[in-house]
Amino acid sequence: MEYSYVNPEWKQRQKKSSKRGVGIAVLCSMVTMATVVGLFGGMLLTSWYLESKPAAELPAVTAEVSPVGDTAAATDIPTIETVSSASAALASDGAYTRAQICEIAAPSVVGIDTVTLATYWGQTYEVPASGSGVILTSDGYIATCAHVIEDATKITVTLNDDTTYPATLVGADTRNDIAIIKIEATGLVAAEIGNSDMLTVGEDVIAIGNPLGELRGTATSGIISAIKRTVVVENVEMELVQTDAAISPGNSGGGLFNASGKLIGIVNAKASGDNAEGLAFAIPINNVLNEINDLLQYGYVTGKAELGVVTQNVSLRSSYGYWGSSSSSCVQVVSVTSGSAAERAGIQSGDLILSLNGTRVTSNSVLSDLMAGFYAGDRATLVLQRDGQQFEVTVTFDEYKPKN
Repeated sequence: MEYSYVNPEWKQRQKKSSKRGVGIAVLCSMVTMATVVGLFGGMLLTSWYLESKPAAELPAVTAEVSPVGDTAAATDIPTIETVSSASAALASDGAYTRAQICEIAAPSVVGIDTVTLATYWGQTYEVPASGSGVILTSDGYIATCAHVIEDATKITVTLNDDTTYPATLVGADTRNDIAIIKIEATGLVAAEIGNSDMLTVGEDVIAIGNPLGELRGTATSGIISAIKRTVVVENVEMELVQTDAAISPGNSGGGLFNASGKLIGIVNAKASGDNAEGLAFAIPINNVLNEINDLLQYGYVTGKAELGVVTQNVSLRSSYGYWGSSSSSCVQVVSVTSGSAAERAGIQSGDLILSLNGTRVTSNSVLSDLMAGFYAGDRATLVLQRDGQQFEVTVTFDEYKPKN
């Protein structure tokens, strides 16, 4: 079974041309990409070829997303905390009717509209899309999924009362698919944070979001189908809560609420198979509280490892001593950041990275996933190849910080 993010609902483009391959996204598609990228041709270099992917700065797991406008300052931000176990327990005196849950939770859920830029046949188009978000603080800090606002050049938030605000990006953690945006508003209704560690299979939940990008405030009910479900979502392994509440494109970033009206998850994925029904997933709120608070305070997740290189995917097409068979892949170092962990370890531009701590590195995404398992100060061994010779280096990782 394949799983995919509940991607933003793509809107009608203002310009369309079948010759340029620009059309309307099918509403029920489970495989719509959350970002639109340009196409790049492969380039033959001696005995290997570049894949059709651009160079990417690592680690992608905490890749900086360019802010829309100035990044919001995060001073005097209240820490988001889960409620106590006692108040989170779903005893009979703590549960509400579905109508009461919606009355409590719906004002804290917003619609998010974004604009990204896409290039087709030399023409640049604005591509609108929509998702959901959950208000965390009364002064306008909002949680959503990182894939909802990825590469956005414009972000607009619509509140439950139809008021709209421009939003700026505070920070995003792509590895955990969580992001924080900010609107300049006060007196907002913030969601009360529940305790996802107290969830049990079979208990009632309600998902509230913006399905199809035009049905803001939609509530769907279901149960917790499974907890601590390990799911690989678009090549990223995540531990998620499973629910059978109806989820559609545009629901990403919306809230999953328990019977006490408390936020216990951020909706982000669903099964993408044709025969799958009622298989939706949410990020357990306890799993990302640290990341949320780091994003609120600093605009990035602290303690993440950084190697300090820009790499590109390469496919090896020769038998001149390269790692693997005559059709193998790895990554090539395009550049090394001055003073970085990579430079201190002796890594140079042009080196091929073949493995990290014994695990083969076949692409940028594999390297990023491996990097996600390290923290600043950790040590690791990389197998490199330079001028046809393989050798090992030991690197001590720095802390990742977004570039201004």
